[in-house]
Amino acid sequence: MLIQLSKLLSMPNHEQTVECSLDMDELVLKRGSYPVLEKSSFPVVLRNEGKRTVSIAFETSITVGMPCDRCLTEVPEKIRLNVYKALDFDDIEETCKDQVSFLDGSSLDVDELILEEVIPLLPTKVLCDEDCRGLCPVCGANLNKEECGCDRTVQDPRMAAIQDIFKNFKEV
Repeated sequence: MLIQLSKLLSMPNHEQTVECSLDMDELVLKRGSYPVLEKSSFPVVLRNEGKRTVSIAFETSITVGMPCDRCLTEVPEKIRLNVYKALDFDDIEETCKDQVSFLDGSSLDVDELILEEVIPLLPTKVLCDEDCRGLCPVCGANLNKEECGCDRTVQDPRMAAIQDIFKNFKEV
């Protein structure tokens, strides 16, 4: 959702509240894309602080479906956002125009701002359950749902030479 800030910038000490909603249906990141399962509308409070400075404040939460790191089952992760930013438009235009992805001239892209705030809050490890058994390394079955019966014993490669000796001298 785009919010025009040009009118707000021309009126010192003016405050404006805009009802916003998240337009994106998935978070697209370098490591993958995750569906947005729940999103709600929320008020964004914009205030002209003077000298081409605008403050942005809002609270919201979104629920993102992330895969379990062991069994790949989709796990809903609720992320709460409490955002307050003060934007100095003179500083942005001079030094860091390329670093502020959620501003395009005097337009605020709420989706980009939320994406920028959500990325550092995403968990690095997601588990559907602490006791998640994961996937079978042989056949790929989800071991939380079914026991596949595959031989999953992991051989120690350091013992391979000794095991070959035992196999050669095994009595039949």
